[in-house]
Amino acid sequence: MKKIITIALALVLGFLAVTLIGGQAAEAETNDDSKDGTVFRTGAVGRVTVDPDIAYLTVGASSERDNAADAMEDVNLIMDDVLAAVKAAGIADEDIKTQHIGVDVIYDYSRSTRMLQGYMARNSLTVTIRNLDDVAVIYDAVIEAGANDVGSLAFDKENKDEAYDEALALAVARATEKVDVLAAAAGIDSELIPQAFEEVSYQTYAGNIRQMDMAVEEASGVNVIPGTLEIVASVAVEFKTAD
Repeated sequence: MKKIITIALALVLGFLAVTLIGGQAAEAETNDDSKDGTVFRTGAVGRVTVDPDIAYLTVGASSERDNAADAMEDVNLIMDDVLAAVKAAGIADEDIKTQHIGVDVIYDYSRSTRMLQGYMARNSLTVTIRNLDDVAVIYDAVIEAGANDVGSLAFDKENKDEAYDEALALAVARATEKVDVLAAAAGIDSELIPQAFEEVSYQTYAGNIRQMDMAVEEASGVNVIPGTLEIVASVAVEFKTAD
């Protein structure tokens, strides 16, 4: 009987020892976790408005004929004149590039069986205009040269680095303010230590992109308004309390 009691007592003591050790380890882990403090995560956006200093003009010609070769010949003749007009306006060769050349088959679907109607040839260029004062002049020049397919005129900022850095700094500052608001709302008065800053996105919003059907637009002095551009930066941040 004594032997059974002794064994039982040993088992109980052993169980208590294991429980005590386990409790100490869990408490230490809890303490370690508490040292990590409270974590706050948020994000913010910074915006900077700038004036554009460069423009991109898409200009071309299209022609529909019964024969694909004839359609392309028409287009090539027009584009020769358009290219000459662009260069005469002072645009450098490196600022002129082909955007699209192609021939599409045109079918007539008005009957039960489709019928070949003809061919549509297209050729277009992208022209970089570095002096915005020349935009309206070049617009008129290409129309007078015969361009009948001008897709768009877009304004941009050639070097956005400085503006983007400013937008990024504004985003970080705003995110930091939001963390302070969150901590105050939660009743936490401890020092907040930054843990991570992540750049989420970078975008440019154009204030003006003018598009029109130049087949019906006459070269009569196009009114060009460059407008402004908005440079946008987004960040995600993480802070934790010092204690």
